Amino acid sequence: MTSWYERVSAMPRVTGGDEAYLLAEELFGLNAPMHFVWVFDRDPGVPAVQQLRARLAAGSIHRAVHRTRVPMARHRWVRSHLPAVGSDTDRIGDDEVGTWADAHVRDTTLRPIDGAGWQLDSALTSDGRRVVSLLVSHMIADGQGVYRALAAAHAGNSGALPDPVSARGARAVTEDVVDAGRQLAAAASSLRIVLREAWRNRGSTTAPAPTSPVPSAPRPVPSDGPETTLAIVNVDRGQWHARAREHGGTANSLFTALLAGVVQRSGYPTGPELRVCIAVDNRAGEPDERANASGGVWIRLSDRVDAPGPLGGIRALSKQAFVEYAQSGAEQVADNLQPIVRLLPRRLIARMMAGIAGPDTTVSNLGVAPETALGLGGVHANSFAIRALMQGMPAERRRIQGPAIAAWAVEYDERITLTFFGIHPDHFGDPELVRKLIAEQLSSWRLDHEFW
Repeated sequence: MTSWYERVSAMPRVTGGDEAYLLAEELFGLNAPMHFVWVFDRDPGVPAVQQLRARLAAGSIHRAVHRTRVPMARHRWVRSHLPAVGSDTDRIGDDEVGTWADAHVRDTTLRPIDGAGWQLDSALTSDGRRVVSLLVSHMIADGQGVYRALAAAHAGNSGALPDPVSARGARAVTEDVVDAGRQLAAAASSLRIVLREAWRNRGSTTAPAPTSPVPSAPRPVPSDGPETTLAIVNVDRGQWHARAREHGGTANSLFTALLAGVVQRSGYPTGPELRVCIAVDNRAGEPDERANASGGVWIRLSDRVDAPGPLGGIRALSKQAFVEYAQSGAEQVADNLQPIVRLLPRRLIARMMAGIAGPDTTVSNLGVAPETALGLGGVHANSFAIRALMQGMPAERRRIQGPAIAAWAVEYDERITLTFFGIHPDHFGDPELVRKLIAEQLSSWRLDHEFW
């Protein structure tokens, strides 16, 4: 029999990356939608989309934040009471898949705090293809969390989120008081851990350090264009891995080199070193039910990255960064910062978050997509893309706080689909220019490609 203490400990709370995204939304009005897009050359049918929508609504991503009134206690995750949202009535042209997907992510507003943290829509093209769009707030799940939600939905499994009623009443207050006490104790021990790790890892190459870029002449943003840009492109999976091997690298190091080349071609001022953040999955296998469990390592490139060119240097730097990250306890330090942060005034937290230096570019190689993420209604997707955006950041802040551009890669069947998010308004605010930079870099690596 589960004890009361064990039940309180297992209560789903807003913590880790979830809490960071919650603070970003509350303090700065920022939201971070993840976007999953499928293209099915053979239409699986509207009923299949509707079934997936209903099953996702019964699963782990259909959640809302229930705020506690007990100081220092963490807020709770509870099951959302709102209905699932989505439409399947759009009709688009054969060549409008990318345009529809981009407009969809820009025009849809998610409200994860209130329980409207995801949305599933689809459209039918004039040649009979079905395009499916799934938007999920990063506050309620990371990429692996969405994969798990999709797998559970296809298997017909529902989630185990508590009902909102369970977060009310005297018993819930008592549970929150217990959690607050544990967080105060955690803050005391965390301070010791953070100070110890900071001393032990002083000078680590994985720790980001702010720099002051040398100004350069920016490229103007078209007056009628968006301040951020989006692009999706398919490349041949066999060619990608062949080029990586030919130049002494891996798929990861080729991806890093590709983005470094795009940044360099743009004229973006990087200073003496180009700072690259490489995403890291921190999940510890099954079961790991955290909504967000990702981190990142930093590498710094002092030499120009040629295309094509040797990848051994990037590969070695990345390997060293991954090893240092695993040995440094960086994830432990990040986890231990939050109990301390909860003690600080909101205004001070906002100043601290605004002062965090960003990289010049961020790369997220998501690896091979699981089969459970590629099918719908017995039909296999012909194209599949994943990306994550940060919305609501003013242009002036995007000029001084990186990354300037971010990209994601996912492998499946004979393809790799790359997605790009141009963030700096002056150097990556022109959609045509961003596509040109990407195309030139892919061509330099002798990679056939096709934009959505």
